[in-house]
Amino acid sequence: MRRDQSIRSDMKSEQMEELRRPKDEFGFYLVASNRELLNHVEKLMNRQGLFGVMDSSGRVHYLIDARKGSPYAARRILTTAEHLIREQSRLEIGQIAQVYHAIDSVLERFAFNVHLRGYRLLQEMMRLIAEDVSLLNPISKRLYPLIAERYKMTPYQVERNVRYLFDDLARREKQAVEEETGRLSCRLLLSQESRLPVARTVSRLAEMVDDHLARTTISDKS
Repeated sequence: MRRDQSIRSDMKSEQMEELRRPKDEFGFYLVASNRELLNHVEKLMNRQGLFGVMDSSGRVHYLIDARKGSPYAARRILTTAEHLIREQSRLEIGQIAQVYHAIDSVLERFAFNVHLRGYRLLQEMMRLIAEDVSLLNPISKRLYPLIAERYKMTPYQVERNVRYLFDDLARREKQAVEEETGRLSCRLLLSQESRLPVARTVSRLAEMVDDHLARTTISDKS
């Protein structure tokens, strides 16, 4: 029992050390001989208990110091694994939030009727395309069936609902132009067009979402 408590206490201390460590900590070491290489490895092992080696595919392989016994090595493995899982989850949550924000930002530019079922389907389409742009080729055989399965519909019903959404938007945009109200700051309907073709319009919106995500990424890095 005491040994288990000791292991948990040591793991908690190591987790606190991981949290205090700078997020963007990088170290570059130039070595010109095998002796220097071994000395640096020895220092890293003594200080951290492990170090990572990146292969040509970008995957990191961790070497764990087991000279201090298997309990110590086990703690280092568990602590490192928990840290990596936590960081990966944080990144994934952040990426998902960015995608949803980009979709909302793009769709809110236009006068969509958000109460129509097609709007929810369109939002889901944008999310899936953001993850896999190949779903657009062809949209009727890849994207529609996927959406239909998730919403317990047929692919035809998916296409019909989204088409009705686009027809409603086209009517709103044409009406705004005819009335010259200037209410619409952005329009999807191109000049000389009377309708919004579903596949092409979905592709255009997906490109806008992708552009928004790209700008957000650049802004975050700067």
